[in-house]
Amino acid sequence: MYKAIILFLSMFISLYCFSQNEEIDNKYREDQIYFGLYYNSLLENPSDFNQNKFSSSLNIGFIRDFPFNQGRNFGIGIGLGLSTSSYSHNLKLINENNQFNGILIDDYNSFNKNKWIFNEIEAPFEIRWRTSTPENYKFWRVYFGIKTSYIFSSKFKYDSPNENYYESSLPFNKFQSGFTINAGNNTWNLGLYLGLRPLFNDQFIKKHSEFKNMKQFKVGLIFYIL
Repeated sequence: MYKAIILFLSMFISLYCFSQNEEIDNKYREDQIYFGLYYNSLLENPSDFNQNKFSSSLNIGFIRDFPFNQGRNFGIGIGLGLSTSSYSHNLKLINENNQFNGILIDDYNSFNKNKWIFNEIEAPFEIRWRTSTPENYKFWRVYFGIKTSYIFSSKFKYDSPNENYYESSLPFNKFQSGFTINAGNNTWNLGLYLGLRPLFNDQFIKKHSEFKNMKQFKVGLIFYIL
């Protein structure tokens, strides 16, 4: 998944370099290719749940820019992209007869790896304001909206001196959504994502109600081109 995203990014950078030689267009559109790097955390957890090591997300996609005004600096954006996320923590998932159970591990020295990874198709919707002009490629922007996504693959990896295994098709709500805010100047933009829907599905929550409100929170950098 990471290799595919890097390949798409290389293609988009090539398109961006080519676009700089084009003539000025008074009906321009901005910020239609995005690439994001995030630090991941999980909210509303039981007190004995903890993340360890570094959890991250990488995403890339296309957002169609729809300016509303003559200056073309206010409008909306509707897009489609790919995302891959990983979370390292102390919640060990065990598949028993096609039903998942969870065990919280107290001793962090007892395992080397305990994490889940999932890949998503995402559809961002943004309300957009910026200080751009047809000639100015360095401007301020504030974009906020809602991102909806679908988890199309997921797996859990566990590695310890005595045990090593992985599971797929984890007990997540496959459809996720959250608020987004992306703001900054020129290249550097802060990106925030606050999940609205619980991460785990109803079947898992029936056994582990302490995780019923667990949601994602991400903070990082997002880059726009074209």
